[in-house]
Amino acid sequence: MKLAIISPNILPVPALDGGAVEELTTYIIEENEESHRYDIDLYTIDNDDRLKNIDYKFTNIIRVKYVPNHRKEMLFNKLNKILARMPNGRMISDFSEKITSKYKKNYYDAVVVEDNRQVFNSLIRKVKNERVYFHVHDDVYPSDSELTRLQKIIHPSEDNMIKGIIKSSNKIIAVSNYLENRFKQFGAKNTVTLYNGVIKKELTQLSIHNQKLLKQKYGIKKDDIVFTFIGRFTDDKGIDKLLEALRLLQDTSKVKCLIVGKNWLHSESEDNYTKKLTQIYQKLPEKTKENIVFTGYIDHKDINEIYSITDCLVIPSQYEEVFGVVALEAMTMGVPVIASNSGGLPEVLGNSALIINRNADFTLNLATAMTKICNNSNLRSELGRNGIERSYKFPNTKKQYFDNFCKIVK
Repeated sequence: MKLAIISPNILPVPALDGGAVEELTTYIIEENEESHRYDIDLYTIDNDDRLKNIDYKFTNIIRVKYVPNHRKEMLFNKLNKILARMPNGRMISDFSEKITSKYKKNYYDAVVVEDNRQVFNSLIRKVKNERVYFHVHDDVYPSDSELTRLQKIIHPSEDNMIKGIIKSSNKIIAVSNYLENRFKQFGAKNTVTLYNGVIKKELTQLSIHNQKLLKQKYGIKKDDIVFTFIGRFTDDKGIDKLLEALRLLQDTSKVKCLIVGKNWLHSESEDNYTKKLTQIYQKLPEKTKENIVFTGYIDHKDINEIYSITDCLVIPSQYEEVFGVVALEAMTMGVPVIASNSGGLPEVLGNSALIINRNADFTLNLATAMTKICNNSNLRSELGRNGIERSYKFPNTKKQYFDNFCKIVK
């Protein structure tokens, strides 16, 4: 079976620079080398020629170079403003047209477009008899903070792109039932859920000795309860809610909070949200500040080390998380979770988490949940056990994920 896979083209595939979607696509490529279900053409960005010498038996890498061109972008911006006012106008870009120009017409049995709506709507003009799958990893409409400046200006064309995908896809592949149902609300009929997965063997506990050393590095005492946040520092991720909840805790003497990601404090480039975070942090009591540890960026291959010293992962998202890979990682390692009732998070977490409704009392309720975790070791153990058991509902090897993919793309 001849299959085209169009990667999101933000990062290269194979996933040399990480990226959740890129990692999942790499699983497909690597497992196909073992079973040869498909003859694949993989369309992927490669601006620095790092993929040039990567060779697979059953995957041909079609490398695309893309350097943003200001003049071209301005031209496409003007065009998209016009398209947005048309009944069937679809937002396009210089990059989507570049991919489309390389696409082999009338060659494939099937094509999978990985989570790039502009590319899909450009590419569909060249598709004739191929079965077309759109693998979606984002909500039908992204949160306002995730919209680019251009998309905010021409948001109506988002609606046209969604309609085009629903109309032209043989099947829409969603990463959760939540996301599948969201597309159904917009009229999609041919939909299916393909759950994301994690590689269980890569999420191993540190030895007791190495846990002790890592705790010493971060100033964590033996009896401290460690809460951890892992993610981007954007308003939709809700880290401001976590900082405010820490302020509300009655006793922080045995609480540590690890903030995993690029440190926004003293950053040279601050947006409005990072300025807000800095203001919240600076107003915290000194005792609370002393118990917040900024780890800086942690490479994903080392993230198991952080989970190994974590008593509870906090996911205070304020927008609709369609899946939540960090939730599944925590479950796999037996780490309890506190999370908002955001999108697909309750679906993924089930009985392995304390779920908090997003309402006016969210911060207070988050602080209350954190206090429960601090004071109840039995609750922590129960949620951890539930997480490990529930994690087997999702793929935990590359092969499991690939086999599930093959059941859909056939």
